[in-house]
Amino acid sequence: MSGSLMGSVWALLYFLLFQVCGIVLAGCFFEQERFYKRVILGSAAGSVLLMWLPVLCAFLFDFTVLSHILAAVLLIVLTGAAFLRKKPTLLPSARAVSAFLRQEWSLLIPLAFWLLYAGLLLHCFRMVDGEIWSSQCTYGDMSMHFGFITSIAEQKSFPPMYSILPGTKLSYPFLSDSISSSLYLLGAPLQFAYFLPMLFAGGQVFFGAWLFFTGWLKDRAKSIFAMILFFLNGGFGFAYFLSGLGDDYGNFTRIFTAFYETPTNLVDENIRWVNVIVDMMVPQRATLFGWAILFPLLYVLYSAVYAQKHAYFLPAAVFSGGMVMIHTHSFLALGLICGVWLLFVLLKTSGLYRIAVLHTAKRITALLLLIPAAAGLVSVRVIPRESVLWLILAVCAAAVFVLLLLLLLVIAVRKGGGRELISTWGVFFAVVMLLAVPQLYTWTFTQADADSFVRGWYNWANLSDSYLWFYLVNLGLPALFILPALFTSDRRMFPVAAPAAVIWFLCEFVVFQPNDYDNNKLLYAAYLLLCGVTASYMVDLYRRLKGLPGRQVLAGICIALCTVSAVLTIGREAVAEYCLFGRGQRAVAQFVQENTEPTATILTDQRHNNEIAALTGRNIVCGSTSYVYFHGLNYTERQDDMARMFQSPAKNLHLYEQYGVDYVMVSAYEINNFGANETAIATLFPCVYDQDGIRLYQVR
Repeated sequence: MSGSLMGSVWALLYFLLFQVCGIVLAGCFFEQERFYKRVILGSAAGSVLLMWLPVLCAFLFDFTVLSHILAAVLLIVLTGAAFLRKKPTLLPSARAVSAFLRQEWSLLIPLAFWLLYAGLLLHCFRMVDGEIWSSQCTYGDMSMHFGFITSIAEQKSFPPMYSILPGTKLSYPFLSDSISSSLYLLGAPLQFAYFLPMLFAGGQVFFGAWLFFTGWLKDRAKSIFAMILFFLNGGFGFAYFLSGLGDDYGNFTRIFTAFYETPTNLVDENIRWVNVIVDMMVPQRATLFGWAILFPLLYVLYSAVYAQKHAYFLPAAVFSGGMVMIHTHSFLALGLICGVWLLFVLLKTSGLYRIAVLHTAKRITALLLLIPAAAGLVSVRVIPRESVLWLILAVCAAAVFVLLLLLLLVIAVRKGGGRELISTWGVFFAVVMLLAVPQLYTWTFTQADADSFVRGWYNWANLSDSYLWFYLVNLGLPALFILPALFTSDRRMFPVAAPAAVIWFLCEFVVFQPNDYDNNKLLYAAYLLLCGVTASYMVDLYRRLKGLPGRQVLAGICIALCTVSAVLTIGREAVAEYCLFGRGQRAVAQFVQENTEPTATILTDQRHNNEIAALTGRNIVCGSTSYVYFHGLNYTERQDDMARMFQSPAKNLHLYEQYGVDYVMVSAYEINNFGANETAIATLFPCVYDQDGIRLYQVR
């Protein structure tokens, strides 16, 4: 928690330097866009540059202040070179500002979402009487992100290692945390370093989605409704809290008092489709920063592909290639979306994109969505839920898709479209692979080669319900309109939304991480596309009902049914508060930070809210299983060895040496969970800290 006012100022100025340079670069590459669009795209670009430029320098000079100075110099040189070459108009004219204020009132919609998000974010990390308090959704994940932020900044070694499993390379997409590590390194307090990039990322998500929806749907009402469907998502989970209201309000009020019993996250009733603001954007930094790049990129790529702005392919490729270590799931989702968009481009270039082909594409889409539902009829009796056969099915479907792409590519080249394809899609994929492959080999593949990654798994997170009922209850009213919306969409709308079916099909048969639930990070990318086409269909339906009595009332009921679960969940999050780190935990963390080496290793309990790992950036022998297990890390031997070191330290001094233990912490956690023999530990090692029931012994 170290930091100072001056450190915050330096960190803020450093952060804003990247934001300003990102906006200047956006002005160079997106000159055709209106100023406010360049600001949105440039802000996202600035965040990506702040994640990547210090990291590139860190390969040579570690994660130090020197690396950050060099990164700033490199940024200024790149921005200056681009500016001198393009010489764009950086500021809008007074006339343009006046037109903006008159015409763009609808930007209040993403602004309202951002203000809501900012309020929830500021509520999730608060100092109360010397303690650190969190909200409900951040009680689990925030400590892990604290640990990544502080360990990267404190230990400074690069590539970074897991501080919760020393000696293991950090393969989690850590750039979403290193952006805060940079600010923490420059002297900002942890709270400021944590919040600032997330506040900007939230704006990039909401305004990036708005750019995409308005560019695609070309209708203000449809874009607003699409934003509502996606960000205020929630199914019929609220119904489980309405029973017994006549006699007792307790079943309803538990939404605001119980731990994780909300209308969008009620595991006992098989409600798993969480609200994207509360359970994705606020607690999950990798998802947040992944979407902060993905959503603006979808607008840029849509403009490049469907608005014929071919110059956009190159900047889109650069930032797409940088997504791997920001959020690997968003990178994969973008790849699948681009693959399907390319398919339709090849159909058009080949002269094959006719009405009959469109109908065929819709039938294939229907097949992709119906196969998972049909598989539910046989999976329990014939094929286990976890089976390599599901993986084989997905691989075969992918092979057919790739062969179709290659066939269409050959036809397109013969039709004379080869030069344009090379200068657009060819450049895009070449640059993306050039940037992404080194990241994949350096980090992702080394972690994903474990047996728990990439395996056959049917029906995502459905615990007990039939396939169709599960999604009806979880998605709610929009689920009834998704298929009609897809199959009545025209030649312009359908190709943009079609990738959703491919992503959904894949996620129903394959998981890409130990936690099968995390497939929702791909499913939400598909849902974004589905929200666009569904909102368009529902608004058109509303307009066709013009003259019908009570039309507005019916529309209001529909909006309420679509959003009531989300509203209740957001309300719960706004009042939730849990103590994450008490005064005693903060005090020992302060002592450790001031009196130990940044690379020191401390033997502690495996609690998830571990003050040593989270607040000091020091190593612990093994962190919480809820972290290391779901990262696919092998921790069982360490866990057993920890018990031996705690219970029989004299007999296991070789283990202290093997794991490089410098200090042993003993508190109620270590005694209750590992049976720590403090008498034996105190006989061997001197006590260097004793306060609030927490003692620290130095291993010599």
